[in-house]
Amino acid sequence: MGDKPSFASVIKNRGFLNLWLNQILVQLSYNALNFTLIIWVFKLTDSNTAVSALLFSIYLPVVIFGLFSGVLVDLIDRRKIIRLINFLLSLLFFSLIFLKGSYAAILAVAFFINALGQFYANAEASAVPIVAKKSELLTANSIFSATLYSCFLLGFGLAGPLITHLGINFVFGLGGILLGVAFLFSLAFPSIITKPDEQGKKLILALRKRNILDIKEIGIFEILRTIKLIRGKLPVLTSIIILAGVQMVIGILAVLVPGFLEKSLQIKATDASYILVIPLGIGIISGGLILGKIGQKLVRRKIVAKAIIFGGLLFFLVGTAPIISPAIRYFGHPRPLPFFYQPPLSIVLVVGSFLLGMAMVSILVPTQTVLQENTPEEDRGKIFSVLGVVMAGLSLIPVLIVGILADLFGTTPIFIGIGAIIILTGLFGLKPSLFFREESLSLRLREFLGMGHWEGK
Repeated sequence: MGDKPSFASVIKNRGFLNLWLNQILVQLSYNALNFTLIIWVFKLTDSNTAVSALLFSIYLPVVIFGLFSGVLVDLIDRRKIIRLINFLLSLLFFSLIFLKGSYAAILAVAFFINALGQFYANAEASAVPIVAKKSELLTANSIFSATLYSCFLLGFGLAGPLITHLGINFVFGLGGILLGVAFLFSLAFPSIITKPDEQGKKLILALRKRNILDIKEIGIFEILRTIKLIRGKLPVLTSIIILAGVQMVIGILAVLVPGFLEKSLQIKATDASYILVIPLGIGIISGGLILGKIGQKLVRRKIVAKAIIFGGLLFFLVGTAPIISPAIRYFGHPRPLPFFYQPPLSIVLVVGSFLLGMAMVSILVPTQTVLQENTPEEDRGKIFSVLGVVMAGLSLIPVLIVGILADLFGTTPIFIGIGAIIILTGLFGLKPSLFFREESLSLRLREFLGMGHWEGK
């Protein structure tokens, strides 16, 4: 019997190491870019609607390619896919140095970058079981998951200071260089090929013949098959809706934050890295550690419902801050200032972001656990693929509408309204009897909503 694989032993696997380093470079660049573009588009246009359109172009590739990308990457050597994507992403990053003055060009580049990112994510995730030994798989996946979230926080956290101190061209150029290095790493990849399944073979044939009807038929087949897996499973359906809801709220936050900071609070939007992103990340990590210790003793539905209510309350309080704070109402500076010029307000935002991070992880971890427990292992990839599409799809229209409404009415009423909706959603999960009479719902739905325990029973 060999020893249990350690972090060091997995890293010694040259194929995995190259793939992991590639992931770090791509994810850092990708996340820093998305934050940078959100801030830059707001500065360029002074419009929340313009930021909404940017988020639309970021989410749209997931909806268009999400269901096919997983099948397509199984048909080609993943080494070639990752290599080509690294190269194209590097060129697109460098192109933004010259195209940053054109809003239309920014939208187009953002769309292409996120389309390539969709294929990269699937190619990378499906490559892990091929380059890692079976005994190393759990450790390898843990490393990849930790890196994914760490790069998200680092990318968003570093982007603000880099823009402030070194300029936006530096962010685009640095991203292009990191992706160039990732391309060089990919040259040393081993061949990463798997045999396609029956649907994969059909798709290869349809692509060779350029038969659009067959490609469409395969896509519909995959969708219907996945819906069949979900149908009748309330925990799975609810988990997908909750996770999609969290994605939607994150998208709405991304639209509102630049305008809210600069116009309502008169704090530089680039300082979101310090007062929002980093505290949010620390809150997610802290909440995850606490959940790991005490989560097993608590009812998951109640954890999620209470976290949703708490998150909604934070949204509501953030929205009311400019109304109830005389310091903000009568602040007479002609332009936004760095966050340290307003210590009390900045401290409130830091604490609020930290608490929101704890609330988010308290929603995400139990929900993902329920989803994993209620889906068969062989179909889990397809379920999560559909989840990604649903999450992005449900976010498309709200992020557009929110931007338009924020330009018409300001960000304050939007925060208050969203906070109220989130609070009501959490209350429904925690106390369904506040909204429905017990006899008006089916036994199955009652048992699911109340875990079989309604008041008085």
